[in-house]
Amino acid sequence: MNKDQVEAHSLFNSMQKTQVLLDEFEKLRPNWKGSIIRFASMLLGMAFILFMYPEVAQPPVSYVFLILIFGMNSELHSESKRINKRIDALHKLLKDDV
Repeated sequence: MNKDQVEAHSLFNSMQKTQVLLDEFEKLRPNWKGSIIRFASMLLGMAFILFMYPEVAQPPVSYVFLILIFGMNSELHSESKRINKRIDALHKLLKDDV
């Protein structure tokens, strides 16, 4: 192999590694399936709590319970969104280096 072939092979290998990393990055991007799974698990958790402790369904307790659920859900959503924005920004920074 001459020098040009070695450089071409090295470049091709680095491009393959970059493509594998980009594919993994895209695979880890949040999607609608994850949101549906989180929502369904939250509903199942609520159903389990209501089944085990029926007194939770009475109005004063249920309102507080509902407010806490919505608060935690919105906090989780905003934190997840912020983390994903940071990861995207990091990817853009690293994309220039790669």
